[in-house]
Amino acid sequence: MTATPSAEAGTHALQRVLRIRDGMAVTVGIVIGAGILRTPGLIAGYLGDARLILLAWIFGGVVVALSTLVLAEMAAALPEAGGKYVYARHAWGPTMGFLAGWSELLITRGFSGASKAVVIAEYVRILAGGRGSLPILSASVVLGFFVLHTRGLKASTAFQNVTTAIKVLVILMIAAAGIWAGDLAGFEVAARPPSGPSAGLLAFALAYQSISFAYYGWEDAAKMAAEVRDPGRALPRILVGGSIAVMILYLLLNVAFLAALTPEEMAGSELVAQDAIAAVFGEAAGTVVVLASLLILVSSANVNFLGLPRVAYGLGQHGLAPRAWTLVDERGTPRNALYFIALWIGALALTGAFELLIRFMMTVAISVDTMVLLGYFKLRAARPDLERPFRMPGHPWLPALTIALYIAILAILVGTQPALTLGAGGMITAMLLAGWWTARRLEKA
Repeated sequence: MTATPSAEAGTHALQRVLRIRDGMAVTVGIVIGAGILRTPGLIAGYLGDARLILLAWIFGGVVVALSTLVLAEMAAALPEAGGKYVYARHAWGPTMGFLAGWSELLITRGFSGASKAVVIAEYVRILAGGRGSLPILSASVVLGFFVLHTRGLKASTAFQNVTTAIKVLVILMIAAAGIWAGDLAGFEVAARPPSGPSAGLLAFALAYQSISFAYYGWEDAAKMAAEVRDPGRALPRILVGGSIAVMILYLLLNVAFLAALTPEEMAGSELVAQDAIAAVFGEAAGTVVVLASLLILVSSANVNFLGLPRVAYGLGQHGLAPRAWTLVDERGTPRNALYFIALWIGALALTGAFELLIRFMMTVAISVDTMVLLGYFKLRAARPDLERPFRMPGHPWLPALTIALYIAILAILVGTQPALTLGAGGMITAMLLAGWWTARRLEKA
């Protein structure tokens, strides 16, 4: 049952207060973070050539842009809290809705939130000369975000708007500095094709998992559809505009990195931005970049705490999660859902293995996203009378191409990383069984 406004504490409704600029800040805020800071070194090691690196980032951006258009139609037609969970539930029923929602809570966004908290803690330690306990610092980061979000949606979105503006300015400064002062080192060296176990399709698969992690979150603004003003008009602009802005910023950053460093120098680096700026301006400038990267991560991690409680809220509304998660306090925050998210991200933040975590996370995410995007055709066929303020251009060929790309990428992941995909498949199967059991219980209730 949907929460309705009430004078009693804990039973308030979500409020439509978000504007297009707020949604754009959410999109840019969550996407640009740990991915672009940590993965360029991994991708350079996998591909070994400046042109291949840029082409891979462009390919990732094209996939995101196409996916955004598909999702924008469903988001505008179904402006409910929860994002992809909503579209999966309407298209395929409660079992698939359960899978989409819980996979985000437990794996995709939960793991990404935890990884950002850990990286923030790592950068704090760098600035503190290596002092401090990483687990305690990571837990403190999660606690800080929890406290911020108990202040309500207006406070958290105001924080997001300010930090996103700072983030974009910092990224443009880093990109301009690298391009202006660099000597195009990465473009002048001969290509070094990968060899050994990471060659060929496996190199592409590993690089794409990292790139898709860096882009992931492009759809997060849709989770707050129930709080967006005029969602039919605003959501497509938020989703499409945000994804285009991110792709442009990513390409600028990678050109800057390759202007200052060769792919070999980038390979394995945990913070390529610091290495690139230090290479052309000295170590002191590299330290400034660490501080700037910390600001970028704070903005990105904040959106995990904005979006995930809304997914939990949407699941709880339809009996696929505890009903207590639908209780909204007087400041517009699903408070109980926020408690769960903070505890889960805090627990995950105590772990490590960054590369393995993102590979596992993205294998699950790409699998679930394929199912969600297929819901576009199911909704077109099953609900032709649904009001669609925005329609996907190029129907049916462009959405079909988008889904074909996802299926091809999944086939490559399965063929090149069978053990990893077996583990991801086991996790998805477990969630499907839990969703089936929950759906049957709801039918009998």
